[in-house]
Amino acid sequence: MTEFDIGEYFIRGDVKDVDGEFQAVIVMRPKTSPNKILYHQVEKDRWFKTAELAKIAGMESARQLKEAVDTGALNA
Repeated sequence: MTEFDIGEYFIRGDVKDVDGEFQAVIVMRPKTSPNKILYHQVEKDRWFKTAELAKIAGMESARQLKEAVDTGALNA
């Protein structure tokens, strides 16, 4: 599992199973409260047929978020 450092959070892409359907999510773990975990669905109302496809989409989204933060997206 690869976590990216984006300032106040560590993030990683993952999958969430909701009643047999799968969502791509970004998991955010605050540096100040490592026991608190936040899940954010990558694309609203998008469901995947398999957990593997959802996980790949989540990991790609986390990587893209990290790249955006590194190029100054939060400095605007």
